[in-house]
Amino acid sequence: MKIQQTAIIEYDEVDSNFQLKLPMLFQRFQRAALHHSEIVGLGPQTLMQNSGAWILHWVLVEIYRMPSYQEKLTVQTWNKGAKGVRAERAFSLTCDGETICVAESQWLYFDLERQRIVKIPKEAIDPYTTEKENVLNIGAVDFAVDRRFEPEEVLSLSTREGDYDSNGHVNNTVYLEYLDTLLKRSHFGSGQRNRVAIQFVKEIGRKVHTVQVGASKESASVKFRFFKGSTVYAAGFIETS
Repeated sequence: MKIQQTAIIEYDEVDSNFQLKLPMLFQRFQRAALHHSEIVGLGPQTLMQNSGAWILHWVLVEIYRMPSYQEKLTVQTWNKGAKGVRAERAFSLTCDGETICVAESQWLYFDLERQRIVKIPKEAIDPYTTEKENVLNIGAVDFAVDRRFEPEEVLSLSTREGDYDSNGHVNNTVYLEYLDTLLKRSHFGSGQRNRVAIQFVKEIGRKVHTVQVGASKESASVKFRFFKGSTVYAAGFIETS
């Protein structure tokens, strides 16, 4: 089953160039995935009542162009299937029939009662049905990121109450807000962003009041990581042109 959402790009979603902000792009992914879950009767409230939750493990995005203010954006998403503890989800974004962005993602199923990742229950995945269509040639394997590089630029940020979601962790899309802040305040912020990849390693819980975001330039890409001391919360890269 494929589902889609269509909405106009609003003023609060765009940057000074009137293009969709990177964090808002990721919010569109999240909303579409949640909408799919609600349609099949497995929304977050229902999952929590059954001691379950989905955790985003990684996402890889290819951006052909960013949509602009007041453009009508359609996000389509579908479940690609699951095996063991991992499930795959794809996204395709279009404006007036033009594909402007595609993404693949991997999700883990978390047992809230046992506080650990578990094999995905049949009843938690079957209602989505499965579409095998790929949008990227990465298959169902993890891609490599550098979690321990020494960043050239580091920005310390305070977590805010609004950063946390219903699971009590900093929401995945907020990481992109932290990253966007670093990029805009450093010399890494220029250039067209063609590919963005991020792996989530450890949740940022309520007891974490400050987080460091670090980045380094490497050829035509920027490596980044979110950390505090020796603890790494997430890492990834952005390819630019």
